[in-house]
Amino acid sequence: MALVLFARIGRSYISVPTARIIFMISGAAALVLNLFSFQKDKNSNPSFNLIFWVGSVVLFGGLILQFLNLPYHNYVVIAGLAITGISFFLSPTLITGKSDDSDLLDNPKNHS
Repeated sequence: MALVLFARIGRSYISVPTARIIFMISGAAALVLNLFSFQKDKNSNPSFNLIFWVGSVVLFGGLILQFLNLPYHNYVVIAGLAITGISFFLSPTLITGKSDDSDLLDNPKNHS
């Protein structure tokens, strides 16, 4: 759908309005399913998942604004990309203050 919408490739197979509707429905379904998996995931730090999820929602909202030709959609898309990008570069040690180096072979804490 993104190729049809943004690159205008494949318009002979599917119309742009149909691709927009499919994109919005599938994107909303993916966000809802991601929220359910985010709540069930016990192995990772929830604050990073939350930052990523908020960024994804903002990005999706910006794309919806772009499809509806509403003003300031570029700023919303850039903000969503920035929030999502920040979630990838944040280190768990910044929030918790602890580092998880228990799997390192040369960690002095592992030697008795």
